[in-house]
Amino acid sequence: MIRYLKEGFRTTASQTFLLLVLWLYHFVWGFLLLSVIKSIVVPLMHRFPGTHLTPDASQLFLAESQFRLMKTDISHHTIALLIAFAAARMLLTPLLNAGVYYSLHHARLNSGYRFLQGIRHLGKPFFVYYAVQLLLTFAPLYWLYPIAKNAFAHESDYTSLGLALLPWAAAYIAYGFLIRLCFIYIQLGKTQGERLSQSLGLFLRKLPVVAAVALVLLAMSGTATAAALSTSLVWAGLSALVLQQLFHIVTLLFKLWTIAAQYHVYAADTASDR
Repeated sequence: MIRYLKEGFRTTASQTFLLLVLWLYHFVWGFLLLSVIKSIVVPLMHRFPGTHLTPDASQLFLAESQFRLMKTDISHHTIALLIAFAAARMLLTPLLNAGVYYSLHHARLNSGYRFLQGIRHLGKPFFVYYAVQLLLTFAPLYWLYPIAKNAFAHESDYTSLGLALLPWAAAYIAYGFLIRLCFIYIQLGKTQGERLSQSLGLFLRKLPVVAAVALVLLAMSGTATAAALSTSLVWAGLSALVLQQLFHIVTLLFKLWTIAAQYHVYAADTASDR
C-alpha cells in the first residue's frame, strides 16, 4: 500500500498542469457562484428592516417575502439560474475527469495536448459514467426518505433522532464511498482500453487495498482540512484569503493523489496479468 501512495504522489507532483487547470476551474466556478448568490442576497439584506425598527416591521418583511415566494413567480428566475449552474457543473465535471485520467495514462505526451485529447476521446463515455454514478449514488435516498420521515415524526429530541438515523447515514456514506471507488476503476479501465467486466473484477479482487489506500488519503485530507480551518479562525483579512486559496490547491492535490494512487494499483495488477 505504501508503494502505491508513494508512486501516486510522484505522479501527482509531476502533474502541475492538471493542478493549475483544476484550481482555475474551481476558482472561476466559485467566483461566479458567489457573484450570483451575492446579487440575490445583498438586495434582500438592504430591504431587511434591521434592529433599529420595531419587531412588527420584521414580521411584515417576513410575511411579504413569504407571500411573494408562494404567490408570484419572483423565485422562478433564481431557481432556473441555479438549475443552469448545476447542469453546467454536470457537463463540465466528466470532461475534466476525462482529461485527468487520460493525462495520467499518457504522461509522456505534452501536458496541454494530452488533457485536450482526453476530453476528445473519453468525454462521451465519461459523461455516461458520471450520469450512472449520480443515479446509483442518489437512488438509495428513495428508500431512506421514508425512514428519515418516520424518525422525525416519532423521535422526541435531536439526540434520539441522530442516534436513530446514524446507522443509516453511516451505511449511505460507506455506500457512496464504494460507488465512487468503483467508478474510478471503471474510468481507469476505459482509459486503458479494458473491458468493463475486467475493471469491475479487478476492483472487487483488490478491494481491501483499494479501500485502504483511499481511507489513508481521506484521513490525511481530513487532517489538512481541520488544520486549515483552525488556522483560518485565528487569521483574518488578506492572510485568511491567501490561506483559503492555498487550501483549495491542497484539496485538489489530495483528490488527484487519490486517482493517481488507484491508477498505480490498477496498472500494477494489469501488468502482472500480462
